[in-house]
Amino acid sequence: TVCVRHEPEGLEGEALDAHTTGWVEAVDRSGAAYLTPAVLDGRWMARVSIGALATEEADVAAVWSAMREAAEGRLGGRSDAK
Repeated sequence: TVCVRHEPEGLEGEALDAHTTGWVEAVDRSGAAYLTPAVLDGRWMARVSIGALATEEADVAAVWSAMREAAEGRLGGRSDAK
């Protein structure tokens, strides 16, 4: 399990938290992956858990791709990934 956060330039505080929870919801709605929101040090994160023994590198890459696509969709085509 890892917690990640998408931090677009210009967003901070509550606006960044709202973006993060919306990002998680967008990935979940896509059906490509199921992420869970989590709070770490008082800030919202996306929790990604990969626990199946049959998981391969391509599966992880597909989840990452879905996360990037959802971020780009929320920002009108730019991901500003960090």
